[in-house]
Amino acid sequence: MFDTLKALFRANTQKAHEPSTGRSVAAGLPTGISQEDLEGLRLDGRVNIKLIGLRAHQDALFRWDDDAYHHIAAVGHVDLGQGAHLVRFYLDNDTWLQANIEHGQVLEYKLFDFYRVAHLSDAEFDDVVNGETKQPDGIGAQTIALASTDDEPRTCSYERAWGNGESLWSPPVIFEEQVMTTESIVARTVIHHAMLYERTIQDTERMEYVLLSAENDGEGGYMLVQNVGVDVASVDIDAV
Repeated sequence: MFDTLKALFRANTQKAHEPSTGRSVAAGLPTGISQEDLEGLRLDGRVNIKLIGLRAHQDALFRWDDDAYHHIAAVGHVDLGQGAHLVRFYLDNDTWLQANIEHGQVLEYKLFDFYRVAHLSDAEFDDVVNGETKQPDGIGAQTIALASTDDEPRTCSYERAWGNGESLWSPPVIFEEQVMTTESIVARTVIHHAMLYERTIQDTERMEYVLLSAENDGEGGYMLVQNVGVDVASVDIDAV
């Protein structure tokens, strides 16, 4: 399960003033990984991400038209075992940048948008993660469809990237994320029941991803999150 997860999570603006809070710049990062290993990304820092080429692709649901520097308000860490980690930098514009790390080396970055969020009851959450009522577009389905939120409605189809490709349904992957914020004293634990989907953006070689995640925040809150994302090159990241 973790091998599959690792394989599929690889792959001119003026800089804002950098505040000083006295917090360790390594807050939220795995042991042995520094901000220098992550293009300078750090909790309470700022980052500018250049995705100019994406704007020309009208078929993409993911949109990124903002050249500003965004505050990194939280950092999440997922230990996948066997030297593999996911580090997530949560930005102030409801997006998050994920680094996939293996044996101390960053293999790839992905940028995700919190596309849609639905709050669930305890019973609804159990139904979603256990697949008792297998919805056509639910977590674990072989394919899902996602509708656009812009002025030209359309629906895009994505294929499941994890699990048995021939199975109509595969159980979600469960992982634990430790999240540090700029106000945290200790990390908060979030449990994810997730499934990754992907498609090729029309007339491009660029992939677009949907990460469906049923999340338990450990404090009685349950959510189903549709995250839409794309790959980001390290040269597109300017962190301060």
